[in-house]
Amino acid sequence: MGAEGASPQNLPKPVGISRHSGRYYNVYSDGTLLPLIAGGSVDTAMELPLLLTVEETADVLRIGRTYAFAMVKSGEIESILIGKRGRRVPREAVLDYIATLRQAKD
Repeated sequence: MGAEGASPQNLPKPVGISRHSGRYYNVYSDGTLLPLIAGGSVDTAMELPLLLTVEETADVLRIGRTYAFAMVKSGEIESILIGKRGRRVPREAVLDYIATLRQAKD
């Protein structure tokens, strides 16, 4: 899945996002795929689904499923209830969480 030794520094501009085996990847014009976190940008992040499952959120953030559910339960990451049991995380909530982590680092 992608070129050997590929890194975000020597790749062409991402042209989209693809989902394989439950994980999101940046797709580059030369066909290379890299995990979203490795080469992600605001432009490509906006192509994530509007609502993600908690499992998809865990994949995007590269954290464990159990930890993601705990973060949703505590309110650390915003979620919405669809129907009686369908819990979804808005794309903006994931981006806001990342922004919060980046601000705390500074």
